[in-house]
Amino acid sequence: GYWQQDVHYKMKAKLDDKTNIVDASEELTYWNNSPDELSFVYFHLYSNAQVKDSYLANMYKNNKIDVHFGKYQQQGLGTAVSTITAEGSELKTELDNTILKVYLPHTLNTGKSITFKINFKTYFDNGSIRNRMKLINSFGYKQYDLVHWYPRISVYDRKFGWDTEQHMDHEFYGDFGSYEVELTFPNNIYCPL
Repeated sequence: GYWQQDVHYKMKAKLDDKTNIVDASEELTYWNNSPDELSFVYFHLYSNAQVKDSYLANMYKNNKIDVHFGKYQQQGLGTAVSTITAEGSELKTELDNTILKVYLPHTLNTGKSITFKINFKTYFDNGSIRNRMKLINSFGYKQYDLVHWYPRISVYDRKFGWDTEQHMDHEFYGDFGSYEVELTFPNNIYCPL
């Protein structure tokens, strides 16, 4: 009775070290190996946990932890999806902080796949909620730690169904998959992946 969804990411991204913004496109092919028909999927936008008025920021404040935000985080900018399409159609979405619900153009049956095309930007900042993805200025050089900087499809499994938990500083849960990633960086930065 075991099954696991298959995912294949193909991404192209460019990091602008003057603005600290990653401008990217993502093509994600998602295979439904479950016995269920799916009419929507969910994506995690983990960087949205770092912004002002996020659930995580409010949890810190309610626990009397001092939180400060950078200029993008003040504006609510973590990962911003500008378009998401499949089969040539723009898809309806609903955003709830770090979770993006995406309605499919038709039911995705067992054994079938769908390919999403996503354009997005991820904003690096220097607020106090770093959440593993961070920008550090060190000796006049910038260091970018890239962790889950892209829209990542949520796990759909037999035990829990969709993983729609908001990111609240806990471990990540994701499908195994394959990745083709093309990153363009300036030649004067350090970026461990």
